[in-house]
Amino acid sequence: MPETYVDSWLEAARSRRSRRSYDETPVPGDTLERISELSREFRPFPAARVLLIPAAPADIFTGIVGSYGRIFGAPSAIAFVGIADAPGAKAAVGYTGEALVLEATALGFATCWVAGLFKQARVAEIVEIGDGERVFAISPLGTAIGTVTGMERLVYRMHAGPKPRKSAEEIAPGCAGWPGWARAGVEAARLAPSAVNRQPWRFALDDGTVIISFAGLDTPKISKRLDCGIAMLHFELGVRHDGADGSWERLEHRSNVARFVPA
Repeated sequence: MPETYVDSWLEAARSRRSRRSYDETPVPGDTLERISELSREFRPFPAARVLLIPAAPADIFTGIVGSYGRIFGAPSAIAFVGIADAPGAKAAVGYTGEALVLEATALGFATCWVAGLFKQARVAEIVEIGDGERVFAISPLGTAIGTVTGMERLVYRMHAGPKPRKSAEEIAPGCAGWPGWARAGVEAARLAPSAVNRQPWRFALDDGTVIISFAGLDTPKISKRLDCGIAMLHFELGVRHDGADGSWERLEHRSNVARFVPA
């Protein structure tokens, strides 16, 4: 992860909120170029990449029932793509995609991770994915309308609220006694978005390293491993902001996703 992004992405993580209603204002060309350029440059995992959709057709988004829960008015979108059968692909997609989401937030634009309510085949046609690749999720990109709509509040209450952010102790038992860099990582991970706000990630200190895993069983369509990939990026932002460094090692044993090894 380039050091130049750490502070701005962490600040974006603190301020970002998912939005579903947009005002249709086109995203400026320089912003689209910046997002496109970063999507080409930021490829930390070979199995994952991000593709920009400068002009997003409205029909790529679907609703829960009819138009309920649907994305409205988004002029652009981002597609999160991975090699479907590659080991660790889901977490890699989450990690890589969240970087672009946070950059969009830092540039002043709204987003929303959408892993279930979109037309996968339609998006695949637009971005021309390669053999073996799959579109795991997408996000609208644009300027959200000024006021949160009634529909957005209803979706939030039904799928995200009233569940608050889990405490550090809930997602990382015993973390009060962990090294400072690890506690900073956990606090940053608490800010990560997840499907229906389930916050499935769990952290454990293991011989000076930190293992991220997920609670319960993974789901085939909206993956907890992808959620954990998003939290991995947040964890690393917290670590680096604290002045430490390190890298992730992939784990695939049961619910374990990856291990962060400090430098």
